Amino acid sequence: MIVYGDHKRIESARHVRGSACDAAGHIADMPSGIERHAALVGLFIRASELVQGLADAEFEANGMDRNSLQRIAGANLLVGLARDVGRSWGAGFAIDGPIDAEVPRMLAELDCDGEILTGTAEGFAHYALYPESYFVAARQSGLDANTCVIGIRSIGLGLAAMVAAAIGAPAPVSVRPTDHPFRRRLAADPELIGGWRTRPSADFAVVDEGPGLSGSSFHAVVAWLQALGIDAGRIHLFPSHSGGPGPEASADSREAWTVCQKHTADFERTFPAGSAVPTLRDWVARTIGSTEVSLIETSGGEWRRLHYGSQDHWPPVHRGLERRKFVASAGREKWSVKFVGLGEIGMHKAETARRLHDAGFGPDVAGLCHGFLVERWIDGTTLDRARHSKEKVVAHLARYLSWRAANLPASEPGASLEALADMAVQNTSEALGESRATELRNWFSRQAPPKTMQRVEIDGRLHPWEFILSRGGRLVKTDALDHCRSHDLIGCQDIAWDIAGARVEYSLSNAATAALCKAVEATTSRPVDANLVHYYEPCYLAFQLGLWSMAARSGDDREQIRLAAAARRYTAMLLRFLDNQGDLRPFDQDQSSRRSISASFSRMAATSSL
Repeated sequence: MIVYGDHKRIESARHVRGSACDAAGHIADMPSGIERHAALVGLFIRASELVQGLADAEFEANGMDRNSLQRIAGANLLVGLARDVGRSWGAGFAIDGPIDAEVPRMLAELDCDGEILTGTAEGFAHYALYPESYFVAARQSGLDANTCVIGIRSIGLGLAAMVAAAIGAPAPVSVRPTDHPFRRRLAADPELIGGWRTRPSADFAVVDEGPGLSGSSFHAVVAWLQALGIDAGRIHLFPSHSGGPGPEASADSREAWTVCQKHTADFERTFPAGSAVPTLRDWVARTIGSTEVSLIETSGGEWRRLHYGSQDHWPPVHRGLERRKFVASAGREKWSVKFVGLGEIGMHKAETARRLHDAGFGPDVAGLCHGFLVERWIDGTTLDRARHSKEKVVAHLARYLSWRAANLPASEPGASLEALADMAVQNTSEALGESRATELRNWFSRQAPPKTMQRVEIDGRLHPWEFILSRGGRLVKTDALDHCRSHDLIGCQDIAWDIAGARVEYSLSNAATAALCKAVEATTSRPVDANLVHYYEPCYLAFQLGLWSMAARSGDDREQIRLAAAARRYTAMLLRFLDNQGDLRPFDQDQSSRRSISASFSRMAATSSL
């Protein structure tokens, strides 16, 4: 099944360097505290994107990873920043003033002519992976300066700098594994590790996030080192979690994971209670202005206990894609605390959350504290259990999607229509067989290209359990920030994607779908292409089918039952779509129903701020 994706963007290297220089100057004027520390980590991440992009450009030009003066300069820059991050962490964020004076100089000396390919590092954006944790893991590893540190690009290069800074090792080298995601290999010059090969007492530290489904990136580096005569006992792995590779791991990958030493430090060990370093509870307390704060973790679907009680009524969750979440209590007040990302991506999401609240669609925002967004907890009933007419739901969706279409233009790429069709055909083939996949492929070939397509930050998750009907009767969208930037294929799309999603999730008739399209058009003064909604519908169904099918491979028995049921639901709807495809027409039937829904939208719009 095709579910995951990696969205890259092309940026001017000078622009990235300029934004890093601006961030460095801003930090110099900040007082000590968590805001300065978070800004410092954000600068480190941005500089890492620049250095890895330059290294990747060299890789493309040479066809392999080789050392160069540019690479050495970039690695030294990251180690300098990593030392600053480590000092700030060790001092409990109680450092102010400018960063190391060498950092701006090293930034200025980088050759930044041309463009580089950058992308969002999943760990920093989705999985609460903190660079500081690699600093802690390295400190506790027992390794010293006699260590060759190797970062796996992209995110591993910056993380390797954290490891090198912690143990006083030379600046790291980096490699870019290529080929199939489950069968990675290296194209690297042995001289990349130069004289380290002849030092029998030297250790080798391999640094990256993961391991993921296969662990093949780690294995590619281990296999390369072993081919160069490095014994596995001298190889140390620095992953982001203590679990092994996932279900797609080869026997060789699993063996490498077994024979090499591993060092990890999770979030709690990085920001431990009782130390000089402030904990998440301290961050939240400062953000909401209360000293008496308690935290309950609700990650991995545990948030359902607060909304549903009995597990018999829980909706499915994909635990592998869930963010870290907590509920904070301070007296009678409760707050939702969710990881939304480090650096620029977290700040962008926090600003979007504030705008959603101001527009009447999201919870009140208390603030952003080093990657965690703090919002007021909404007491109420999830929409899948609330008594709320479909007419009112469609009217609210019209207002909500209109606002997103008008106010959240995309600044990042999403999957192309061709990639979405390929995903839909592949997932259909695996679920329903090649003959049905051929039907869908032929259906796509007959579709006219869209008249207009304007990418926006779609919601991407309009399932009823994602909405809460508050005790005051207000419908609030939860988790409205992340899904267009999730670790999946979809990314930013035309608002027609959300309309297709609403059509599926609420079993909307052609008339209701047409009314939804017209309402969005009326508010945004931009056309909604009904043919594009048609095109997106089997893509949405096939993606959801793949998402829940893959999630069902893990979890306890009760969770697997829920996940399998969700997969069967989308399978049935995809079958129905294929069976009825010859009868599909633009959404122009049932005029009376459409007029009723449009009138309901008009009444609600008249009394609500858009």
